[in-house]
Amino acid sequence: MSQSSVATLVRSEFKKISSTRLWWGLLLGAVVWTVLWAVLSAVFAGVDPGGGQQTSPPLDTPEAIRGVYAAAAFTGAYIFALILGIAGMTGEYRYQTITPTFLVHPKRTGVVGAKMIAHLVMGVVFGVVGVLTAVVSGGATILIRGFELGFGLDGVWASIGLTVVAVAIWTLVGIGIGTLIRNQIAAILIAVFITFLIEPLLTFALNAADLGEVAKFLPTSASTALLSPADVGFDYLVWWQGGIVLLGYALLFAGLGMLLSLRRDVS
Repeated sequence: MSQSSVATLVRSEFKKISSTRLWWGLLLGAVVWTVLWAVLSAVFAGVDPGGGQQTSPPLDTPEAIRGVYAAAAFTGAYIFALILGIAGMTGEYRYQTITPTFLVHPKRTGVVGAKMIAHLVMGVVFGVVGVLTAVVSGGATILIRGFELGFGLDGVWASIGLTVVAVAIWTLVGIGIGTLIRNQIAAILIAVFITFLIEPLLTFALNAADLGEVAKFLPTSASTALLSPADVGFDYLVWWQGGIVLLGYALLFAGLGMLLSLRRDVS
């Protein structure tokens, strides 16, 4: 496929995204959810719930500041980026636009690749907006509590940058899931169910069975590792390893979906 054909496909994908209200509705949801997480993270950082033990580091530590700016931004934005990616692929099947798309561009790998590029860019947008939201809302809460913003603390800027990367990769994971599961509602429900319920339970079970080395490679654990360029005091993968693992999930799902799509009708 020529560069002009790839560029045409990518432009077409951007038009498909921007022509609906879904993307900015999801972006608004990400902003609201991020504000909630950032404010709560800043409010409860270092607070003693009773018994003389703090449940989280105080706001003058790098861990707490990274939690307010980076972890809160990721938690608030990634699920909406995931849904955007899923809808970007499954919407083609839902509205029967996939057939003319594949007729004009018979190489299905090129179509999926263009979707991944376009949605990766949108994922960056979601990540940047999430970070800005967390910095503004979380930073205001930090100042209200009488602490400094903490931008100069260890690993803060690196975590902020990697948050954008992590959110963008989750958009690709969404494309991969949408390629594998064509039904939009089923794909979204399954993805959210596994992410919020099955994976945490599986992580707990693996750690309880002394299989923490396996739990490291689950998507959420890989994301946590990616957001942590500095030592966070927990047993995760190195940050770049977490990014590779997370990207691997996206490519695996997309690859399996494309293999299945070659064997089935798109109408």
